[in-house]
Amino acid sequence: MKKRLLYNFKDPGNIHQTRLPMRRILLLSSVAAPFGSLVADEQEYWAFKPLIQVEVPAVSNSQWPRNAIDHFVLKNARENQLSPNGPAPRNLLIRRAYFDLIGLAPSRREVEEFAADESAGAYEDVVSQLLTSPHYGERWGRHWLDVARFGESHGYESDNERPTAWTYRDAVIRALNEDLPFDKFTRWQVAGDSLQGDDPLAHALTGFLTAGSTVTNVDGIDREKAMYDKMDDIVSATGSAFLGLTIGCARCHDHKYDPISQRDYYRLVGFFLPGKPGDRNVAIGSEGSTVKALIWNGGSPRKNPLLNRGDVEEKEGDVGAGVLTVLSPASSDVTNWIHETENKGGDGRPGLARWLTDVEKGAGALLARVIVNRLWQHHFGTGLVKTSNNFGTVGDKPTNPELLDWLALELVRQGWRLKPIHKLIMTSSTYIQTTEWDEERHAIDPTNDLLWRRHPRRLEAEILRDSIMNTAGTLNRKLYGPSIKPWVSSDAVKTGSTNKWPTNVKDGPKTWRRSIYVFMRRSMRVPFFETFDVPDAMQSRGVREKTTVATQALLLLNNQFVRQQAAHFAERVKEASKAHPNENLPGQLRAIVEEAYWLAFSRKPTETEIALGTELMSEEGQTIENFCHILLTLNEFVYVD
Repeated sequence: MKKRLLYNFKDPGNIHQTRLPMRRILLLSSVAAPFGSLVADEQEYWAFKPLIQVEVPAVSNSQWPRNAIDHFVLKNARENQLSPNGPAPRNLLIRRAYFDLIGLAPSRREVEEFAADESAGAYEDVVSQLLTSPHYGERWGRHWLDVARFGESHGYESDNERPTAWTYRDAVIRALNEDLPFDKFTRWQVAGDSLQGDDPLAHALTGFLTAGSTVTNVDGIDREKAMYDKMDDIVSATGSAFLGLTIGCARCHDHKYDPISQRDYYRLVGFFLPGKPGDRNVAIGSEGSTVKALIWNGGSPRKNPLLNRGDVEEKEGDVGAGVLTVLSPASSDVTNWIHETENKGGDGRPGLARWLTDVEKGAGALLARVIVNRLWQHHFGTGLVKTSNNFGTVGDKPTNPELLDWLALELVRQGWRLKPIHKLIMTSSTYIQTTEWDEERHAIDPTNDLLWRRHPRRLEAEILRDSIMNTAGTLNRKLYGPSIKPWVSSDAVKTGSTNKWPTNVKDGPKTWRRSIYVFMRRSMRVPFFETFDVPDAMQSRGVREKTTVATQALLLLNNQFVRQQAAHFAERVKEASKAHPNENLPGQLRAIVEEAYWLAFSRKPTETEIALGTELMSEEGQTIENFCHILLTLNEFVYVD
């Protein structure tokens, strides 16, 4: 049946151009062969292939490319009769770079200095400077926390708080700011306590294993079920975050679409079955003070049965611990990655950690593809593989597989450091394009898979909140530390269980910190965040939902926090009028409009915008606060070109 569905009468050898969409083929064929693999030779599937040297393609247009990335993009565009856009204006480009790397807008001085600097390396210098900012770790740490399903409560009915969970979040921020090589970042999240027992950061990063939801208040057989649910959370998150594979689908039976057997699944469970979450004193920062961190405590080996149909009452044998066969066909025995100085009969997590990052004999090639795809996704809005948590056969194929592999190889060549890859991407002509839309080119490539233009991108909920405070001049830029609980409407608290959020909070400098430090409760997301698509942290999330609904506009108009910040914004721009004490009222209002536009949009207003702004503030009943509030609701504030 599958062969029949895959057959292409015009090109019998090409299974990629079929008569039915691939997802429908998979659905129909799974009825006939529910445990089959779509790929005849599993190791030949693109995601499982080893990384081999990729030649940078030659292109006829030698003017447009700025680096190797552009050669790959331009080659694909030319083959489809497309030409990419030119560079964005400098004020838009610097605003784009600032939001992408630190999540905050540039100041007027920074924009004007960049606009005046016409040297060839001016833009590269801006990117390099931003990569050294401590706010880089906050910006990109938030992306990783989605993948790590990070929350500060257990979830489910009781949803008890985890008062020390924030130490994992801070460890992620620190690791990114230090440009910790991503292979080490991966190993330490799986087995940092065993691999580097004397390093506080390594200990804190094992909080990845405890970051997910946990069922509590159970006993008897339910306790054992809850324990296996926790194992599933860890194995599934490890597969999604590091390998882009839906390993959890093999819990009850062999994976329907990918070459992952149920035995493989339970052999991965074997690495974590002896351990459990626990608190440990961990030193933080350069000051050397210690806090209790929620991390993972390894344990002694124990019998690891396969659960028939995932049922704890149907145990079969002892499968031990092992890695995915498809990624290590020669041997899935983890002892190949255990060092001689380590106890081969003890905690096997160090071996699993090394296997994950072994480019030659383990999963390292796939790991490299997955992380460079995540970087690309957060710079362009869509990854080269659109399903960034699913590189399996049901996921999307890469739109530019040669570029994906070239970037993965470049990451490895750079010692797995992410900052050089950021800089490479951001200094390409592909990245600095305008968002200009063209009907003819849109007809050829309506989804922009060939990257002929830049997509405008809406700020994520956290960055939108941060931007509102930054524009108002109220943002508290303090780094690290315990989470905060800002003001939330009492109506929102009443809709959930009791005692989920304090009701007597008064917003002020202590709660006006960056949104990555807002307490992440699974059963009650802050309404501002929920409205703008922050996920619930119940599972690893590679791509957030992107909704455009009326409630978002209504929130920006009516939310108490937004209105409060608009008032502070108004007080800030009033200072501009004091610089013109001898001006008449229109002159002072003009100064206010100019200052407000620089703060909100990083640019000078046009004469038309100045006229409209001064006219609005001159009307009876209108105020500077109303004008400032309007600016915070405009698309130009919410979106970045």
